[in-house]
Amino acid sequence: MFNTLIVSDCNFSKNLIASAYLVDLGYEYFTVECASFEPGPLNPLVSIMMRQDGYDLSNCDIPYLVSDLLNFGRSYDIVITIGSNRCNKKCPDFPGQLMQLNWRHSDPDKVAESRIDRLQQIRTMRDSIRADVINLISKYEEGELNALK
Repeated sequence: MFNTLIVSDCNFSKNLIASAYLVDLGYEYFTVECASFEPGPLNPLVSIMMRQDGYDLSNCDIPYLVSDLLNFGRSYDIVITIGSNRCNKKCPDFPGQLMQLNWRHSDPDKVAESRIDRLQQIRTMRDSIRADVINLISKYEEGELNALK
């Protein structure tokens, strides 16, 4: 099992989406925790979009702060940052870390104006994050992630 941390900048939605999919689809290979650099609430529209895909995020643990995990001395095999390149660059290396990935996904609340547009963009983001998770699992199963051997 590979201990995996999923980090987002300040929006607890993207990392919870990725966590839900990785826990469900990659349970054989990955354990998952979430963190962020700044606290923030779960986007209620994300909760709606995930419920449509069969996932209830209302029972998810509140993600840790990255600084707290460092202070706790936590170690991870894989760290996945979701969001901007800035998020990826400011994410520290954790003890035992074998790999860091950056999945770039914009925050729909900053792009779309209407609720309908935000819902559509969140659906697109959700599906894209799910594709990233499936791709990670497939690459691992096919032996393409040499750093994890």
